[in-house]
Amino acid sequence: MKTFCHSLMPVASLFFAVTAVGIVGCSPSIPQGTLKGNVTLNGEPYENAAIMFLDLNSGQAAGADIDAGGSFTIAEPMHTGTYKAYLAPRSLPPEENGQPIPVSADSAVPEKYWNENTTDIEVEVKEGENSTTIALEK
Repeated sequence: MKTFCHSLMPVASLFFAVTAVGIVGCSPSIPQGTLKGNVTLNGEPYENAAIMFLDLNSGQAAGADIDAGGSFTIAEPMHTGTYKAYLAPRSLPPEENGQPIPVSADSAVPEKYWNENTTDIEVEVKEGENSTTIALEK
């Protein structure tokens, strides 16, 4: 009996290893897309902030500083879905003495655009490349 059990152990181990690899290897990948675009305020390029995206259903988020001329590019692929678009203060390097620089929201932009709960801008990210214009209005 001892020989029979010992001879089954390698077979059982191999079976479980192959099954585990099969399950992991066959799982579907989550569709992703890239996102770039422009931000405008009353039709003019806006660059004094970062643009943030949050999918309220999945919790997935991404963001980037808005470049000169109002353009932005999200560096990493995002899961597909509907994202709320809102502003945040630009990322700033610390002062020379290592102390953080205080940040504030640009008062030229309506307050609703500075919060994911109050913004009315949504962006649909689909598989592949996506481009959008975030049009802020006073």
